[in-house]
Amino acid sequence: MGKNKLLSENRLLIILEVCVTLLWIYMVLRWIYYPSTLITLGYLWGIVWVAVKRPRWLPAVLIITFPIEVSKMFIPAYSLPERVATYNVSILDFFRLSQLAIGLRWLYDLWLSHKNNQAYIADKFKVWKRIKTDSLLWLPIALLGVYLLSTAFSIAPAHSFAETVRLLSLIITLYLAIVYVQDEKDLQRLGYTLIAVGAVLGGIAIMQYLTKWFFFPTSAVVVSNRPNTTFADPNIFARFLVVTFWFSVAEFERRTTWSSRVVPLIAILFQGAGLGITGSRGGILALGVSSVIFVLLIPRRKLTLSAMGVMILAIIAAALLNPSIMARIESLRAGLLNASGGIREYLWRSGIAMIRDHPVIGVGVGAFGVAFTTIYPYFNPYSTFYVSLSHTAVITVLAETGIVGFTVLYFLFGKTLQRGWGIARKLQDERLRFLSASIVAGIIAIFISAQGEGRLYEEPLLWLLWAMLVSISQLANLQIRKEHTKL
Repeated sequence: MGKNKLLSENRLLIILEVCVTLLWIYMVLRWIYYPSTLITLGYLWGIVWVAVKRPRWLPAVLIITFPIEVSKMFIPAYSLPERVATYNVSILDFFRLSQLAIGLRWLYDLWLSHKNNQAYIADKFKVWKRIKTDSLLWLPIALLGVYLLSTAFSIAPAHSFAETVRLLSLIITLYLAIVYVQDEKDLQRLGYTLIAVGAVLGGIAIMQYLTKWFFFPTSAVVVSNRPNTTFADPNIFARFLVVTFWFSVAEFERRTTWSSRVVPLIAILFQGAGLGITGSRGGILALGVSSVIFVLLIPRRKLTLSAMGVMILAIIAAALLNPSIMARIESLRAGLLNASGGIREYLWRSGIAMIRDHPVIGVGVGAFGVAFTTIYPYFNPYSTFYVSLSHTAVITVLAETGIVGFTVLYFLFGKTLQRGWGIARKLQDERLRFLSASIVAGIIAIFISAQGEGRLYEEPLLWLLWAMLVSISQLANLQIRKEHTKL
């Protein structure tokens, strides 16, 4: 039986590898773009192998690929008509291809389980059975309902529809990631992946800072020498480093010997240096607020404060090397509004006007920029629109989806904090408690960071962290039941 399964897998692998190679040839014929298309071919071969041979690694692949926003330049056959920083940018990237891979693998597993009449295996792939029992699984559906309602009454239906489709894809990714995170080993793999990717990108950021060579050389990056590595925006890169930092600290605290702590300590240094040279004020604030959550939730704190001190020293040392970045960080002493140069003030005023005029369901999800430039242009004090998108997530949610959307946001993040506190209070497994604390602190870091640059529900990492938290909850419930049974 095992031999037949292996032969079947190998046959499927060969067929799929041939298919993706033909797809790559099609891309080259559409638009020769050497050597980046070779990177795409290598990635396609790799993701097919993982999907066929190691499907439980797919959530880790999602974590690896979502930071690689630069991969939008590697798939030229589907480029957007507009250029970004003089580069052709595709509607596809490695993360979206990973989403497709995990979706197809789930459909294959579901079909295979029914074909072989293995009902107990089929239940494992029936995501809908779990939804009604977990608020962190049905609240995203409520959010999708808000988006659909918002689209129906939107002032910019095309924008709203595009945002709704994006949300739907991320919710599906949430559910499918949970399917393939089945035990503590799978969860730990994701934690290690976050630590490794954060450390590697921190190292790349240092090299970019020293060489002044960037994948995405936007004006914000080049003028102040703010590394963005494989991200398009240094602020989004900074929030990613903050999230990965908490996983590094948890691993540093959890391990019992100094020799085993060397790797997480090195990761902390790279992540801290990377965060410092991004000059991201939102990243610094996210680090500060999420640190409170992390300290409250972890099972012990002997080395956590020391690790945070190392992180702060790495940030300061990196920032001191660049006067413009140090000036950005020091500007926080004058308050966020003054630090932003007054830009956020008129965005806030226009957002408040939208909330006042459309309090229940808002102007339409994704329609803030359209509303600002067409209905509320008088709030703009400049002769042109330098910035037309809200940089504050709470204002965006209220303006675009009204009180209805804000209510769902409140319950989503409130339930996240409640879930983290419940796991910290009831669960005995130390490793899962450390992972849970890292996840909840990371989610709060994303929320705080989104108040500075606006990307909240659009952030793939947010949904992957929620998937990890739900998976920990399921494992925690099983362990608690076993403990009660023993009693």
